[in-house]
Amino acid sequence: MTDIDATTTAPTEPDDDRMNWIELCAAILLGIAGVLTAYAAYNGALAGGDALQGYTKSSKTTSDANGEYTDYSQTYNADQALFLQYQLLVEKDDQATADVIKDTMFSDALTTATDAWLAIPQGEGPATPLDTEEYVVESFANYEQLSQQADDEFAEAAKVDDQGDNFDLAAVYLAVSLFFAGIAALFKVRKIQITMLIGAMLLLLPGVQAIGKGKAWF
Repeated sequence: MTDIDATTTAPTEPDDDRMNWIELCAAILLGIAGVLTAYAAYNGALAGGDALQGYTKSSKTTSDANGEYTDYSQTYNADQALFLQYQLLVEKDDQATADVIKDTMFSDALTTATDAWLAIPQGEGPATPLDTEEYVVESFANYEQLSQQADDEFAEAAKVDDQGDNFDLAAVYLAVSLFFAGIAALFKVRKIQITMLIGAMLLLLPGVQAIGKGKAWF
């Protein structure tokens, strides 16, 4: 029997270099996108809490401002009624009784305003002391201050809320980037793998941009 030399050919090893760099790029993108996603989610949660705290603070300040305005309104109505009594007595030539009301019942603001109003030549000034610049009620000044403070607090809370929205938007972009990078190595076709990696990288850019807006970097 003739010995036949059988040539054993070694099986061709697949070229894994191409797969290795694709998997490496995918792993790097997964790491970057994962870290950025966690960063965006953390800052978004902080911004949401700060915005809620700011809105609550603004609401409380608004309530305080309304309380001051209520006090002012009550003071104004009382002063208006007292001045009406005073003026009626003056017109009846009962100056003594009118002075008693002025000295004992007028508020400090009304007393100051009335003295200034009486010093104005008749017919040249406002109809009542309550319409003069000298009539200053502290509660009204407090109301204006607190009202402005409430507006500022609300605006600041809205700004923080907008920053939180940017972090939420960043998380969406980064989540999709994670998805593309995660499935890139699963495909066997090189063009699809590269397309997925490019898509993952491109989605990182708006995600980073949204984070930058949330941090007010630009």
